Amino acid sequence: MEQPEEFGTNKKYNIVILTASHPYKVSGIVAFDLMQCLNQSGCNVKIVTSSRLEKKYENTITITGTLLGIYQRLKNRLKPKVQNEHLFDSNYYMDGIDEKKSTFKAKKILKKISFKPDAFIYLFPQFFLSTSDLHYLNKKTNAPILWYMMDMAPITGGCHYAWDCLGYTKECGHCPGIYSNNSKDKTNLNWLNKFDFIEKSNIIPIAASQWQFDQLKRSSLFINKPHYKIHLPINNDLFKPGNKSEARNQLGLPQDKQLIFFGAVSVKEIRKGYKELIESLIILKNQISEEQIKDIHLIIAGRNNEEMIKDLPFSHTFLGFLNYSNLALAFQAANVFVCPSIEDSGPMMINQSIMCGTPVASFEMGVAIDLVHNGVTGHRAKLRDCNDLASGLKNILEMKTAEKERMSLNCIELSQKILQPNIIAEKFREILSKNTY
Repeated sequence: MEQPEEFGTNKKYNIVILTASHPYKVSGIVAFDLMQCLNQSGCNVKIVTSSRLEKKYENTITITGTLLGIYQRLKNRLKPKVQNEHLFDSNYYMDGIDEKKSTFKAKKILKKISFKPDAFIYLFPQFFLSTSDLHYLNKKTNAPILWYMMDMAPITGGCHYAWDCLGYTKECGHCPGIYSNNSKDKTNLNWLNKFDFIEKSNIIPIAASQWQFDQLKRSSLFINKPHYKIHLPINNDLFKPGNKSEARNQLGLPQDKQLIFFGAVSVKEIRKGYKELIESLIILKNQISEEQIKDIHLIIAGRNNEEMIKDLPFSHTFLGFLNYSNLALAFQAANVFVCPSIEDSGPMMINQSIMCGTPVASFEMGVAIDLVHNGVTGHRAKLRDCNDLASGLKNILEMKTAEKERMSLNCIELSQKILQPNIIAEKFREILSKNTY
């Protein structure tokens, strides 16, 4: 059959991005970056969000929940520890255990948008749409649902991070996130419900890193679906190489120090690796001379708290919560970005650092597997091996100027090959050309 002229990667696709997170703040900003990326490639994109926005944004629609859904969301947030007679382990990030319940009605979305969508892209699902809602959208519009993995939630029966649990490779049940010994627990019921709707819908999973892609390939929920990988879109107007001295001047940072940059994490958030970070920095301090210790300065984005300050083994500057422009400046100012996460689907800050030409020291997890290559773009330590991470930091900091410049260029070259928005947009277009008619 002869295809229409617009068939394929040149078509101007109408796309709706669905997200529960604020599309212009913190990690939720991936929705805005994705919209910009696709719009620049000639698509027509709108964002639909369940987040409360403080003002109106162009091409962004806020959708309110049902009364039952609003009640359920409030109950989940006010009483996160006990639901359905189960205790929750917070490390697994269980956002309400009954995934059959719809907090929002999918039909509201179709009433709000002004065009017939060619595709939906689903990002952050917290308290938003159920798999039955995605099925409804797919069948009413014949538009595929591209479920873009921000974490493991699409492929599990309830958790966002599975740690060592392999329940998602079977049918869940026996869930450690709810301390369950029952094979037919709520996560198993969620799995069965999700599998039923995924099987009879055109729902296509997309991983954002090789780490996720490997998880996706093992996923029992998407065993009969095609699997794709597309790195997260990053705003290359902001996250790009810059003048280190000027960036330090704008942020009020010392010009004559080696700067290690990291994002401040909660000391209680185990997956973000605060304990491992402090241990690695102490090991580093014990491995270098007194003169080198004076030469190192930590720059920290995020929350300043007394519990964190007392543990830091080097001089430091808290920059507070940074807007995107200043966050890019922090990467440009740093000699190295350290990411201590031990269970993470990203984090996006690794992508941002590489795009700014700043080497990364991290553990072997998340997107670090794609972007952090030892001696080339930074150092990727064995998972939880603090000696290895400290050694990587030491090696990067002790490089000669020419070696540091070469490593920075390696980061830039890698970002140009796989992270630029036009590359991301083209990969989405390739998927759409195969799955829309």
